[in-house]
Amino acid sequence: MTFTRSLFIIFLPVLLSCSGCSKVTFGYNHADWLMRYWINGYTSFDARQKEDIRREVADYMRWHRRNALPEYIGFLHDLNSLANRDGVLTAADIVRLRAESGRLYRMTMAPLIRPAAHVLSTLDNRQIEELRETLAERNREQKEETLFDSEQENLAKRAERHIDGIEGLVGRLSREQKKTIREMSLRVPFATGYYIEQREAKQAALTALLNEHAGEDRIAALFRQWIETPDASWSPQQKQVIEAYESAMNEMSARIFDLMTPHQRDHIRKRIANYIDAFQELHLATEAVDAAHEPR
Repeated sequence: MTFTRSLFIIFLPVLLSCSGCSKVTFGYNHADWLMRYWINGYTSFDARQKEDIRREVADYMRWHRRNALPEYIGFLHDLNSLANRDGVLTAADIVRLRAESGRLYRMTMAPLIRPAAHVLSTLDNRQIEELRETLAERNREQKEETLFDSEQENLAKRAERHIDGIEGLVGRLSREQKKTIREMSLRVPFATGYYIEQREAKQAALTALLNEHAGEDRIAALFRQWIETPDASWSPQQKQVIEAYESAMNEMSARIFDLMTPHQRDHIRKRIANYIDAFQELHLATEAVDAAHEPR
């Protein structure tokens, strides 16, 4: 996960851990604090840098409420239509959803490029080294959590994570459902190591630029490349394995949906509806605030 991509991901644990409309709203309303806390954990920013971060995060959240939330609502309505479909879900449906989520990701990340590049361009040598050490430590932690001594163990542990994640979305799975999902997961290529390799290579490229004190423009250009052409730096082997993994996951996602009972599908639909209601409430509140501040 790159430095900027992680800023986007900060919304997922905040929102996906919340099952009710009021909890989603509460989590989103505190996302600015969580973003600042998370960013400040990378290195020891000085007072001026922290103020820049505070201001930029506040500006970003205002933009996000006005511009990103309506796009998310549209995506959730599309997702809800699929969840309410009587027929089967296909891999092509998953591919389309992934493409749309990719578009939303790029849209969400674009306003962060310049502010992130600006703050990083102000780091001194001590802060850069501290940032490098933080990134390396987090990489080590993820490797310990996701990479094991054998391919068989890697696949088995990942299968259990898949089952846990699905139960978090649809409720309790039956023994037969778990068995089927586990068997499907074991047949999906294991690509986690390649994703970590890619992240470490990108972090090394960023650190090299920072050590050169390359400046805001070059850092922003690097971030833009990562967001717009994420596969540009893949090796042929990485490309082959990652593409095979993503294709297999598309098929698996479609098949998992077909395994769900009516009660489990209803659980998914209710959760999507909660997100739609919460995002609409947040967006309407933003419109009301904007209207109150318009000159009369």
